[in-house]
Amino acid sequence: MPTAIRHLALIFLGILLGLALAECGLRIFGIGQQGFYQWDAYRGWALRPGSAGWQHREGYAVVQINRDGMRDRPHPYPKPRGTIRIAFLGDSFTEAKQVDLENDLVSVVEQRLGFYKRLRGLTVEGLNFGCDSYGTAQELVTLQHAVWNFSPDIIVLVFFAGNDIRNNSLDLEWHLCQPFYLLQGEQLVPGGPFINSRIFRSKCAIKFASRRSAVLNVMGDAIAQIRSIAKSQKASIGLSTAEAASLELGLGDAIYRPPSDQSWARAWNVTERLIVTINDDVRRHGAQLLVVTASVAPQVYPDRAWRTRYEKVLGVRDLFYPDMRIGELGKRVGFPVLNLAPEFQKYADQHSAFLHGFSNTQLGFGHWNEMGHRLGGELIAGQLRVLIDKAASDHRMISP
Repeated sequence: MPTAIRHLALIFLGILLGLALAECGLRIFGIGQQGFYQWDAYRGWALRPGSAGWQHREGYAVVQINRDGMRDRPHPYPKPRGTIRIAFLGDSFTEAKQVDLENDLVSVVEQRLGFYKRLRGLTVEGLNFGCDSYGTAQELVTLQHAVWNFSPDIIVLVFFAGNDIRNNSLDLEWHLCQPFYLLQGEQLVPGGPFINSRIFRSKCAIKFASRRSAVLNVMGDAIAQIRSIAKSQKASIGLSTAEAASLELGLGDAIYRPPSDQSWARAWNVTERLIVTINDDVRRHGAQLLVVTASVAPQVYPDRAWRTRYEKVLGVRDLFYPDMRIGELGKRVGFPVLNLAPEFQKYADQHSAFLHGFSNTQLGFGHWNEMGHRLGGELIAGQLRVLIDKAASDHRMISP
């Protein structure tokens, strides 16, 4: 064998050995492990059944994914006799890997309703179908392909305006490995490369397969962090330090006002039609829908003066535009909407409480902490009690 080829072979083997050692080292120290997600032919990605590990990027929690790809305990498909099932759809706020399972929104709702006297003798069972970075389109697909297997009585759609509207838009979303819907008149039709291109879907599948590697995850995280810093620096030009601090990865200030261009107008229209379609599907299955609008961190930052300055920069009277818009949609179509942000803001101001953020990140920004999940769960449980009471008074008590 020629010397040059031997040298190349040794270099190649050295690189492979180095990568193997790096992979082992990173796994031993728990760095770069992102094995909680996998490719999904319907939704683009989903939680990987049976995966488990620590999450310590934002808060600290043990993450355990059940056999059905839910960050939840196992649930049998047939609904047990004497049980009311409540299925939760949402994104990372619902998945809630930042807090321990017993402290998340779904568990809090389950615990609070367990003490409700009208439900005495029945078991309340919450099912968590939340998944990181899902938009409303993926939540609709999850409802159709996964949720009805468990025969739930109530569907709770947790809508996060911070990025759900963008997630639903082919114009605004920057990663496209997911199903999109377009409006043709009043009709939703599937569209985008995920739907129309087998080659694109294959690339997406390879991308998610690569996430099983700790080395590739570290490299991907570094690239994402560089992009995030660049985006934040570009977006924060002209803003004060406090205002710039509110610019979280993937979020923007366009959500706090009526759409100012065609891309945002289309995104809102598609989003509203997706929610209406979810409501129609829920009704066809004889269940009830509750739409919950989750708080976006700046809405509930516990400093009124800071929020006032931020509102002036945006040129808005308050930060509740997306919540009120979804609330109006519910009134027009006929489904209940619970806006969490106004109540969260009152609580944050009264108690000087940070409902978003953790000690290892930035308090006041990011996902809900345990206090945020507890307050959200209590408010949702209260609204569900109203729904249950109304169903009973209409002689259509939720069937156990």
